[in-house]
Amino acid sequence: MSAAARIEELRRQWDRAVERDRPADAVKALEELEKLEDEPRWSQRLGEALRRLGKTSDAEEAFVRAAERYADKGFIAHAIAMAKLVTSLNPARTDLLARLDPQKPRPHAPRPPPALVRPVPLTIAEDSHRDEIRFMDLDGPSSLDIMLTDVEADFSSIDSVDIIAVETIDVEESVTKEIPVPASDHLPVPTEPSVDRLGAMAAFRLFAGLSREALLDLADAAELVELIPRAMMMLRDEPAFALYAIIDGTARVTVRGSPEIRVGEGDVVGEGCLLDEGVRQADVRAETRLMALRIEKAKLDEVVHRHETLGDALFQLLARRLLMNLMHASPLFTTFAANVRLELAQLFEVRRAHPGTVLAEHGKRSDGLYVLLSGNVTAVGKDGRETRVARGSAFGHASLVGTVSADTTVRATTDAVLLRLPAAKFAALAATYGPTLAILAESAGEPLRASVVPS
Repeated sequence: MSAAARIEELRRQWDRAVERDRPADAVKALEELEKLEDEPRWSQRLGEALRRLGKTSDAEEAFVRAAERYADKGFIAHAIAMAKLVTSLNPARTDLLARLDPQKPRPHAPRPPPALVRPVPLTIAEDSHRDEIRFMDLDGPSSLDIMLTDVEADFSSIDSVDIIAVETIDVEESVTKEIPVPASDHLPVPTEPSVDRLGAMAAFRLFAGLSREALLDLADAAELVELIPRAMMMLRDEPAFALYAIIDGTARVTVRGSPEIRVGEGDVVGEGCLLDEGVRQADVRAETRLMALRIEKAKLDEVVHRHETLGDALFQLLARRLLMNLMHASPLFTTFAANVRLELAQLFEVRRAHPGTVLAEHGKRSDGLYVLLSGNVTAVGKDGRETRVARGSAFGHASLVGTVSADTTVRATTDAVLLRLPAAKFAALAATYGPTLAILAESAGEPLRASVVPS
């Protein structure tokens, strides 16, 4: 029998053992699979089966091999999770985390993450008129171009759904609530991602490219959590103060008014904790046994304070999610097919507004169309009433579609990230994307959407 045929036979034996819940039979198949195939998952699965059988020492060594193999292939988040498992079995084994080196050359490492997005701050143009608020336009490619290249490969994937949410509750308590699993399963059957697919996923982008010192600090901040099927991982409307990188297993995400989706290995959920006003917007329930790295916002903030590159990686993670949400939810984009939405988005810039920046001013013309992605921005109307602007709101376009001046003053009260369509590019939008122009013209006189501020 050829090696390939033997591997396929062993895979079937392992599948049957898992289906019949026979960990001893699974161990027999996995021990041979681990020798025949350079696949870290076999070492991980072997460790899990041995742990169930109470063979702690053997399980520890299997998880060590899994950590080393994941690290050699460049999957640092998975390696960290395996190292955390080892220390849970043997607290003296802290050497694995200390040996991690994200800069080490690896022959089988996935493709490198895209360049980090750093929004260019808005600065007032020198020739700005007295009756106009105008900022300097970008010279050259926008940071958005980088992000869209990253988005394009999986624009229609699960990343399209807003899942800025996450909070863990006690596993045993959550199971007693008897959360029903729908009898009809319309979701795609989960498959293990390929190396290339994992390399494109958020968990890889979050951990890859960091210095060794930043990686070790992030690994130290991460907590390994394991959930049983049907355990609640997130609760809608709860404060968002942690994010999760899923290492193994799948979960179902329920967002009010949207179809249920499935997330799994390589996905990161809970980016809403990176926003000051982050509130969970989804219920997330473990569908299978699930393993994830959980990192609390307070610890993230501490690590980011020491390592700027991690802050850039976190911003890209959040900005990418917000951009995806916008393209799937905003009327500015939803009129068009996915490929056209990407073309339309190319007209915009990603810009940062520092606290106190006046983005629009009552009685003055605006220099472009703005869409708020993150941060706190307030609008003050003619009556002096102050409103906190909701993310995804568009403003500034009244001047571009015919109205002489803005009727509100819009100001950033914290660091804010916005999409900006300069006036110079507005003509291209008007000529090419007629439906969007009609939407903007219709909404030019409408008040800005207010954000719901958590109590």
